[in-house]
Amino acid sequence: MKKLDFLKIVIGLFLGLVIFSCNKDDSNLILSEQLEKQEVVFNVNDFLPQKLSSKGLFSAKDNGDSPNDESVPNCVDMEPGYVDVTIIGPDQITTTYMLNLVTLANKTETEVLKLTPGVYIVTDFVVRAADGTLLWASPREGSYYEQLWDLTGVDLEFVVPVFDKLRVEIDVLCYRPYDYENFGFVWFKYAVTEIHTVCFYGDICTKFFEEWHTYQGDLRNPYLLQTFMGYDFPAIFKVIVRNAAGAIVNDVDQNSNAEYFGIGQPLCIEYPDQVEIDGEIFTFEIWLAMPDGTFMQIYEGTFDDTAMAEVGNPESFGGTDGVFDFVVGNCSYDGNDANLELLPWIPIPESADMSIFAPGEPLSEELIVATFTNILPMPIPGIIEEGVPYNTLCGEEFITINPAFDYRVMFYSSMDRELPGSNFPAEYLDYPWGSINWLANNCETVAAVEGWDYVQFALWYLIGDATGVPSVRGQNNALAQEAALHPNFIPTVGDYACVLVKPVAILNGPRALEDPIQLLLLRVDP
Repeated sequence: MKKLDFLKIVIGLFLGLVIFSCNKDDSNLILSEQLEKQEVVFNVNDFLPQKLSSKGLFSAKDNGDSPNDESVPNCVDMEPGYVDVTIIGPDQITTTYMLNLVTLANKTETEVLKLTPGVYIVTDFVVRAADGTLLWASPREGSYYEQLWDLTGVDLEFVVPVFDKLRVEIDVLCYRPYDYENFGFVWFKYAVTEIHTVCFYGDICTKFFEEWHTYQGDLRNPYLLQTFMGYDFPAIFKVIVRNAAGAIVNDVDQNSNAEYFGIGQPLCIEYPDQVEIDGEIFTFEIWLAMPDGTFMQIYEGTFDDTAMAEVGNPESFGGTDGVFDFVVGNCSYDGNDANLELLPWIPIPESADMSIFAPGEPLSEELIVATFTNILPMPIPGIIEEGVPYNTLCGEEFITINPAFDYRVMFYSSMDRELPGSNFPAEYLDYPWGSINWLANNCETVAAVEGWDYVQFALWYLIGDATGVPSVRGQNNALAQEAALHPNFIPTVGDYACVLVKPVAILNGPRALEDPIQLLLLRVDP
């Protein structure tokens, strides 16, 4: 309840003076006859989500569904006619007033109510159509939506001053039941603000499905108790929705499917649409839960204020089934019906120490063998092992690397280049990674016949020089020509994908990297 102690004291002193002076004349005079009644108007407010920018975290609900408070009516498409407002007065008498509604400058307010100066409490505030149908109601203080959206509801305390008119601000809302098949999700309408629902469902496809479900590190693995069958399993994730000002407009305590391990139902998120503003744009972020208990942002997209989950409507958010489906990793060469297909997650470390040598065999003059030690941090699982020699190819045709030195290197997955906030090196973003990854999966048979030089020349042909001109040494290379026909190739489970190995320091030679050092490409099985 909102306290107005200072005003109470002032009014109390004034009332005391009035009573004292009146008692000298007529002790039977009633207080309400001594004070002139003042005009009071109630503003029926629109909800503004910008308030959230200073609110921080929201309080949690008791369950995953939106609460259906019986005092909040169903939305009905009828014009509001009048308000029933119940008020406890200074004399502790409860009175219900029927006030007509008027609209001025796109604001809805009640007709004037005249009240004696003093402290009042609004206990109920409901808006009705002309025939009495209940349309909107003010939420109670402390209720879920009153706290979530920072609304002004009941029980609302206000003070009628002695000499001034008073305008009391109050918010109203209604809810519109929303039937998402058998999941029971709902969305709400707050007067001139509608709360829409968008739903998400995710899958992860990886050969490391057992590691995802058995790893126990410093943080709790959310997948430990998940029921799964094979390499394709439900993603545990959270969704954050922001308005154009960057403020989070969904409940951050109710934005994850971790409670039910992502199984059996989509994650449905509510967001507010101010219907007076056309074309509002919202940003949504998908954050994937990792086996170590952390979350990694894997996607950022947008939608406008017409986005809603509507089963049976092919134009709805997510399509006909009303659910925005995404997959992390491709599970099928034939594609799938997902709304969003994200590149596979590859568990690579951040850095390591590297030593190299060139075998110099007749069919592998361009091949470089790399061995890694001091791998940090060791990912889950360790896809790059310490002390194991790995064949690599050169990612730049006209830059050298010296086998006499050891190097500190950074690792980058060619699959992570599209992630929000990715630190993928900018100079390699425009490489034809679809074709390069196709080459990584179709080179061994050719190398056994033609040699690794043939594969290296095909790679340089795909990459080209700084101006994009293909390498002369790969002009008649059939492997390069075929790889160029697969620019959108995405590795599936069991395929190879390229990892970038970029030297950043020399360990046993000149300390500064004054000249560029060759980028190496390592094939891994994600």
